[in-house]
Amino acid sequence: MDWAAQQHHFRWDGTLRDIYIAPTTMADWQRVLARLRQEPALLEYRLDGTPTPLPATVSDMFAAAKSHAVTLACHKGKVVHACHFFSPGQIEFDLDPRNVQSGHDLLDLRHFMTTLARACGRTVLLTHENAPEQVIARVLPTGQMLWP
Repeated sequence: MDWAAQQHHFRWDGTLRDIYIAPTTMADWQRVLARLRQEPALLEYRLDGTPTPLPATVSDMFAAAKSHAVTLACHKGKVVHACHFFSPGQIEFDLDPRNVQSGHDLLDLRHFMTTLARACGRTVLLTHENAPEQVIARVLPTGQMLWP
């Protein structure tokens, strides 16, 4: 992977980058959660900013999100991928592009996206914040990362 050719996608412009998988079902969410539990990355679940034990099911997380600010942070290298449980129909994580500063960080991002893609058998998109149509890269369930 050529970091020099891709680093411009991670220059700070005041916005985050988003990772999307859509459409999804609760079964997709549950498979993603089960797979993330197997990863050596640190998982941190928070309710209203307070660290809380990770619930057994994604349904429990969505139920909590009705009355609390829910965040699942997945740490992979220097990059933190945060999920806020907005919709069962779309898995979304955000990340701060300032934490992707090298080819190694980019490989960590690819690994995270590949983990998601393989867990639910769907293509995963990296986009600009709140702009799923502005695709930066795609990761296929095979692990191949495609740049437009």
